[in-house]
Amino acid sequence: MDQLTRVLKVAGLSVALITAGLGVTGCNLLKKVAKSQKHAAIAYHEDTGGWGYSFDQLTEDLAKKKATEKCPACTVRLTWNQGCGALAQSTTDTKLMSAATGFNRPAAESAARNDCQSKGGGTCKVVVWACNSTK
Repeated sequence: MDQLTRVLKVAGLSVALITAGLGVTGCNLLKKVAKSQKHAAIAYHEDTGGWGYSFDQLTEDLAKKKATEKCPACTVRLTWNQGCGALAQSTTDTKLMSAATGFNRPAAESAARNDCQSKGGGTCKVVVWACNSTK
């Protein structure tokens, strides 16, 4: 047996042992990581006022896809991992919008309204919000 073959066999055996060692523990760890990854998105179409949102998705791409399923013409305005997000719009200038995140719904809505107002939006209202679950 040449040295390369021996090295490859040892490497293969090492990978097998590591995989076996992880076994159920590795699977449980992966499940916990997947549960902790809660991605969300908000999409909005400023001309039509259409919107969509998603929450508790495993990836950012899935969150974006889900947010635009009911409003294909919408543009994703915000994505986040964990917590809540909100989109606020000026009542006097509908083109002026702000998106923000927060630990919970009130925090996200307040941050979005405050940012909208700081940009000169005057009175701003929350158009759409979404929150990931906490478990």
